[in-house]
Amino acid sequence: MCGIVGIIGPPDAEIAHEMLRRISHRGTDDRQWRPFDRFGGLGFNRLSIIDLERGDQPLFNEDGSLALVCNGEVYNHAAIRRDLRSDHTFATGSDAEVILHLYEEYGDDAVKFLDGMFAFILLDLRRGRVIFGRDPLGIKPLWYRGDGDATYVASEVKALIGRGDEGIRELPPGSIWTSDEGVKRYWEPSLATTEPDFDVCRALLTGAVRKRMMSDVGVGTFLSGGIDSSLVTALAARENPNIVAYTVGMEGAPDVAMARRVAEYLGIEHVVQTFTIDDMLALLPDAIYHIESYNPSMVTGAVVTYMCSRLAADHGAKVVLCGEGADELFGGYSAVRALTFLDLRRKLEELLGALHKTELRRLDRLSMATTLEARVPFLDREFVEYAFNLPSDEKIKQVDGRRVEKWHLRKAFEGYLPDELIWREKCPFDQGSGARSLIPLIESEVDDETFERKRREYAPWNIQSKEMLRYFEIWRGHFSDLLEPGRTFDLFGDYPVLMDQIAARGQGAEAPVESRA
Repeated sequence: MCGIVGIIGPPDAEIAHEMLRRISHRGTDDRQWRPFDRFGGLGFNRLSIIDLERGDQPLFNEDGSLALVCNGEVYNHAAIRRDLRSDHTFATGSDAEVILHLYEEYGDDAVKFLDGMFAFILLDLRRGRVIFGRDPLGIKPLWYRGDGDATYVASEVKALIGRGDEGIRELPPGSIWTSDEGVKRYWEPSLATTEPDFDVCRALLTGAVRKRMMSDVGVGTFLSGGIDSSLVTALAARENPNIVAYTVGMEGAPDVAMARRVAEYLGIEHVVQTFTIDDMLALLPDAIYHIESYNPSMVTGAVVTYMCSRLAADHGAKVVLCGEGADELFGGYSAVRALTFLDLRRKLEELLGALHKTELRRLDRLSMATTLEARVPFLDREFVEYAFNLPSDEKIKQVDGRRVEKWHLRKAFEGYLPDELIWREKCPFDQGSGARSLIPLIESEVDDETFERKRREYAPWNIQSKEMLRYFEIWRGHFSDLLEPGRTFDLFGDYPVLMDQIAARGQGAEAPVESRA
C-alpha cells in the first residue's frame, strides 16, 4: 500500500519530489523516485504490508524493460505466481510484482487477471509505452493531468494542483489508460440475475473476509455497530480471535452502544474513543484537506472516519477491514425502501457506480491520511456479482407490515450476531455516531443575509446550504489554485447522490435518494 506518482515525459525531479511530499501521509516507511531518461519517471511513498524487506518500488521484470509502481493489494497474487513461476523469476514477495509478468504474457489484458484493490502505473521501456489502471470498483484512487509535453499521474488530486483544474481527470473504475489508445474500459459487472442461496452468500462473504486478512502485519476492523461492519468483524474474528475492533462516537450515541454489544458478544478486544463537537470542529480543516471535497455528505463522515483511523493507527494497526459497499448492494438506505423493484435496481446501480466518488473516496482518503490501509470485503468482485444481481425482493422484503432493507444479508447470517443487531434498522453513519449534531451549530454561525450574499458570490461552486458554505471556505483555503469556475464543482463539490437534499441534512433524518440527471 502506498501513494504513487508518475511523470510521462521529461522526468522533472523537483516536480516529482513535490508531488510525493504532498501525499507523504499515504506511506511513511520509504520514499523512492526513479527517473528513466526523458521517457518518464515513477515514485512512491510506501506503507509496508506485504514482503516488508523486499517490497520497495519501482518493481522491475527480469531484464529491467518494465517498471511498475502500485498502490493497493492483489489478493490472488499467490495463485498467479503458481501459474507463472515456470516461465518467470520473481525477485520479491510483493503482491504487485505479478502485474509485470502478467503484462509480459497478456499485454493490456493483464489487469483482467487481478483480484483486489489497486491503482498502478507501468512503463514499458522497450516499446516506449505507458499503461496505468484502476480496480473494477475504484477502491483505490488514480488521477492524472496533461500539461504541455508531460502527463502527471498521482493517487490524490493535491499532488497535481498548481496550474488550475482544467486538465485534471479521474481515471474511471474498471479502466486503463494507455499512451497509444487513451482510456479503455476493461470490466463491466454481469447483469445475469442471481439465484438466491444463503449458503452461497455466506461462503462468498466469508471468503472475501479471509482473503483480506492477507498481511505481514496485524489486521483490525472498524466497528460502527451497524450490521455491515459487525458482520465483517464477526467473520474476521472467526479467522483471528485476537482481532481488535475500533469504534468512535459521541457519548451516548446509538452506534457506540451497539458496537460494545457486538464486541462483547464476539469476545474480542474493543478500543472505543468518544468525541465532542469541539473535537470535530478542531479536525474539520484537516479532514477537508484530505477528503478534497466541500460537500457536506462527505465532510461529516470524513471527520468520523479520520478519528477512527487515527485511533487504530495510534493503537498500532496498519490494516483494517470495513463494511462499506453493503448498502449499495443490498438496498440498505432507508430512502430506497419505497421504490418499485425495477426502480430499486436502477437506483442501486447508480449508487454502486458512484461509490468511487462517495463512500470509497471518504474511506481511502481518511484512512490513508493516517497511513492506514482500509479493505472492503463487501466489494469483493465475486460477492458483488452475486449480491448486486439478487432479485430485488431479496433485498427489500415486506415483513410484518414493514419493508426490511438488506433482508437477504440479514437472513443469511442469522446466528452470527445477536438478533437485535441482525435486524436493527440502518442508521446513517454520521447520524449513528452523533456527528450530525455538528450541523445546527455550524448553520447557526451564518445569518440568512450573509448566506444569500455569499451563495451569489460563489455561484459557480453551487453552495446549497450554510453548512456547505462553511466547508467550502475551509476548502478554498487549502485549494485556492483550483478556484476556477467550470469543472471545480464536479470534481470537489458534487456528491452524485443526495445532492438535491443537502439543505435538509440538519433536520436529523436521512434524506431521500432522488434520481439525478
